[in-house]
Amino acid sequence: MIDVFCDVIDNFGDAGVCLRLCRDFSKKNFEVRLFCNNVNILNKITNSEDNSNRFLSLLSWSDNINDYIPSEVVIQAFSVRLPEELIKKIKTKKSTVVNLEYLTAEPFAEDCHKLPSYSDGIESYFFFPGFTKKTGGVVIEDSFLNKIKKKKSEESKNITLFSYENEKVKTVVNSLSKKNLILNIFEGKGLNNFNNLFKLNLKTGDQFKLNEITVNVLPMVSQDEYDSYLIDSYINLVRGEDSIVRAMLTGNPFLWHIYPQEENAHKVKIDALFDRMNEVCTNKDDVERLRKITLSYNGFSDYLNNIDLLDFYDSWKRLSEEWSAHLISLGSLTDNLISFLKTKANF
Repeated sequence: MIDVFCDVIDNFGDAGVCLRLCRDFSKKNFEVRLFCNNVNILNKITNSEDNSNRFLSLLSWSDNINDYIPSEVVIQAFSVRLPEELIKKIKTKKSTVVNLEYLTAEPFAEDCHKLPSYSDGIESYFFFPGFTKKTGGVVIEDSFLNKIKKKKSEESKNITLFSYENEKVKTVVNSLSKKNLILNIFEGKGLNNFNNLFKLNLKTGDQFKLNEITVNVLPMVSQDEYDSYLIDSYINLVRGEDSIVRAMLTGNPFLWHIYPQEENAHKVKIDALFDRMNEVCTNKDDVERLRKITLSYNGFSDYLNNIDLLDFYDSWKRLSEEWSAHLISLGSLTDNLISFLKTKANF
């Protein structure tokens, strides 16, 4: 059995990545318990199969501390800090502990991947998701790959929008509004941001015409439904970690709104991603153009004001397909993690 601990702060991303990983473990016939401090967040993104999945349990920390019996493997996701009571039990059990780190393209991920750590008096191991063969890759389920293979061959008219507060969304939408497209906005921060920028009051279920673009407002959907939207899209405007990974895997053009950090630490992460893309993608000029677009989308320049995204589209599409093929070639984070655990535990 595997235990995964997740601490949700203010967004769906951490919970989303953990749920995908745990679900994929369960599909490979491993029993897994996902302990989360906010089960309500999880319930908003689960699918119908999760509730009936006998290999998957979604549990609350606060309800289980006293009765908790550790599994053979304990995964601490994204720098989570466990209560002292749980740490003592894990020590007694002598569980194999893995620190699943945040996704990053920065070089230190390769250097630290699989290294031991001795915090809290427990030997644990760093495991870094990433974009190279020297890291753990990203979660890629067989079912998701099958969806990608079956996607429609004709060009989609759909755009997805999932963002934080971002004034550049208006610039991007206006640049795309010359083409007959459908902009699907999901409720929450992205919709609030869109309403503020365009002085609107759109709600779930509303539809609005903006030049040639038709705007649809959608409720928060399950991960499976969101995957389907990403796969069948012309362009995906995404945020955070979970959504950008899924968008990149589809092979459709993507634009990433990264979670803002103090002292512009997120700019380093953006540049690192495009450094990795530059290593594996054929057209270096297109990589650099998309780097500039992404940095501008995240507020670091006004480059977006002077580029026609529709003119860039064909090059953007080829670049995205090449990057997707590279990520898939790395294998799934789940399989790579299982292989590592087999060397450390009776697993």
